[in-house]
Amino acid sequence: MKQQTTDELMKLLTSTKNTAELKQYTDTLPEMAAVSTFPEYLNEQMIAHNITAANLIAAAQIQRNYGYQILDGRRSPSRDKVISLCLALKLDLLETQRALTLTKNGQLYSKSKRDSILIFAIEKKLSVIDANALLEELGEPSLS
Repeated sequence: MKQQTTDELMKLLTSTKNTAELKQYTDTLPEMAAVSTFPEYLNEQMIAHNITAANLIAAAQIQRNYGYQILDGRRSPSRDKVISLCLALKLDLLETQRALTLTKNGQLYSKSKRDSILIFAIEKKLSVIDANALLEELGEPSLS
């Protein structure tokens, strides 16, 4: 089942007419919210995109030990590391925003120059190296 956006869920919830519909709505929530941590989310995405931990960490340009600590939940990644991992996984913007939310990092904001460049990189499925080159070309700090 496709994961619904918060807006879609809110429309569904506000259109419920009685307690039976409310119960039906709430009964579906646990299966929709099955992934509650960033490591779980990453693991789910790695399986979906058929990528190994080693290949993900290398593609994300993250130091190997630190990468494994992120994957097993021992370390909390910075916003830039989350974005690097999402770029390496070729996640779309909605999936990247979900990853940022799970790590309690700010979502990408289209009114920010740097974030706009990153949104472009995500939409165009750029690699971390190419995204960093684009950031530097446009005068913004690269992903750290």
